[in-house]
Amino acid sequence: MSARHWFYLPELEDAGVHTVLQGSQASHAIRARRLRPGDPVVVFDGAGGTASGLISEIVQRPLQVHLQLEDFRVLPVPGYRIHLLSALPKGERQATMLDMATQLGMTDFTALACDRSVSQAQDRARARWQRLLIEACKQSHRPRLPTLHPPLTVDSWAAQVSAGDAVVLLGDAHGAPPAQLFLSQLQEGTMFCLLVGPEGGFTPRECDLLDTVAPLGVSLGRGVLRIETAAVAMVALAASLAPGYPE
Repeated sequence: MSARHWFYLPELEDAGVHTVLQGSQASHAIRARRLRPGDPVVVFDGAGGTASGLISEIVQRPLQVHLQLEDFRVLPVPGYRIHLLSALPKGERQATMLDMATQLGMTDFTALACDRSVSQAQDRARARWQRLLIEACKQSHRPRLPTLHPPLTVDSWAAQVSAGDAVVLLGDAHGAPPAQLFLSQLQEGTMFCLLVGPEGGFTPRECDLLDTVAPLGVSLGRGVLRIETAAVAMVALAASLAPGYPE
């Protein structure tokens, strides 16, 4: 299955043995991937459902890719969650962060509004981010789309999370190296909350708030990292620590 191209079909549960890719998914299959009748594919619904199959027919106007499906599966929910709460980098660097974090196993994302944030989450960005997550799942063969949560301030997030609810890792140049982390509380069902601040760092006021949830400071190196670099590194670290990794 891993050698087949993946395509997004949110209505997979009701698709039946014969179904059709249309719109952007059909265009990607034919114009980008140059697939033809008889070529194998995998479709996924973003909620753990997958099916493998073959292209049975291509219709040009309107463009449709007819599929014959088999081997329907609903893959189990991972035994952990990786929730990235990050300040937003500028411009296209947001896309880079979400793409790479999804490929590495991010399950949830919250844009974190910080005192020193330069970029803020825009309402119109959500649809674009959702498309990015779909493409990243197709690329990395991940059957579940990450959940996009509404933006939060540091204050509002700290107020709703209690110490012990999750393993909270904070990107901190003065924290412990990853090799020194000893996380005895890891178990099946663990939630990782990964906090990444703006490039100017969290303010002292925000740090006092975050201290109430007892984060574990993690140093990602000696240099000053861009937001997206730190975020991707934190997701990779959490995935490597997660029970049952890899999925």
